[in-house]
Amino acid sequence: MSEQINKWQNNISGQKTKWLLTTSLILNLFLLGAIAGGAYKLLWCNQVPLSAKVGQNGLRFAADSLSSEQKRIFKKTLREARREAKPLLEASKDARVEVRKQLTMPEFNRDAVAESLARTREADRAVRIKIEESLVSFAATLSAEDRQKLADGLASKGPLRSPPMFKD
Repeated sequence: MSEQINKWQNNISGQKTKWLLTTSLILNLFLLGAIAGGAYKLLWCNQVPLSAKVGQNGLRFAADSLSSEQKRIFKKTLREARREAKPLLEASKDARVEVRKQLTMPEFNRDAVAESLARTREADRAVRIKIEESLVSFAATLSAEDRQKLADGLASKGPLRSPPMFKD
């Protein structure tokens, strides 16, 4: 009887060992595949991931087709224009906060809301004028071919792109 119990225990421990080895082998193959796939992507795929391309609309991406030096100058020009417009941006932000406050007040004052909205519009307009003036100044330094590239970039990624069409 004890001999049968020993065989049975050896058989169970042998099954556990086989199960553990099989599980370990599968897990190790999975890990090796993940490491090999990561190394392949890292070393041989120099493409920009799609997630990095999504949402690349805006003025700073309009100069992507220009040379790297021109892109650097373009971004520097935009940065300086935004720095100069910082007080206007703050005024616009403050006016928006004021609109929000006035809309939540128990007593609605239509004239005060309209005045705050007008201040917001004026500040936004002034910021836009400042940035557009810097854009025109930058474009004046480009050749006709580069201005065409910039215009194409502005039409596809910048403020000159067509708004999306919505169906009723």
